[in-house]
Amino acid sequence: MKPIILEYDPSKYRFQEWACQVLGVASLETAHASDQVKILNRSPTQNQLADSFDEIFENYCSFISDIIVDKIGKIASYQSPPSFRFHYCGLGSSVFHKDRDFGVEQGRLNIWVPLTKVWGDNSLWVESKIGAKDFKPITMHPGQVLVFDGVNLGHGSKINTTISSRVSFDFRVMPGPGPAMPASY
Repeated sequence: MKPIILEYDPSKYRFQEWACQVLGVASLETAHASDQVKILNRSPTQNQLADSFDEIFENYCSFISDIIVDKIGKIASYQSPPSFRFHYCGLGSSVFHKDRDFGVEQGRLNIWVPLTKVWGDNSLWVESKIGAKDFKPITMHPGQVLVFDGVNLGHGSKINTTISSRVSFDFRVMPGPGPAMPASY
């Protein structure tokens, strides 16, 4: 599957507003300016947003059924809660990888939802086709969702040399029949 970008209405799902409120910041793009935010948010699964996920659980489920299922078809299961990621201005990088290298089963799709504008070195970099190793940054804005085969497509992040932090969340879905059921990862 070639990566696709879907659109959604950020004023309906309000993920950015919720994240700003939880983190106590006026703008997610400047999260790197708060030492408190950086100290409390170092892990994709143990951070302020993950700890407050119950506040938006129903919103998240609606987002999956309205946007993801509507555009890609039925899904058998999805990750809940998602992984929340902080890619601070001037910091960090991740190992470029394929999710299968970490035991993720074939058939799962990655859903990546940036809550800030992303471009260049603050974005996710994805190869164009399996094995190409021609990593390019994805340019997106809040209100867009990237769906891609992270099991087989290499992806990762570089050191963020931009003036903007990236805050995003991602999750995996398993396409298939049946009602979409949340599954913990």
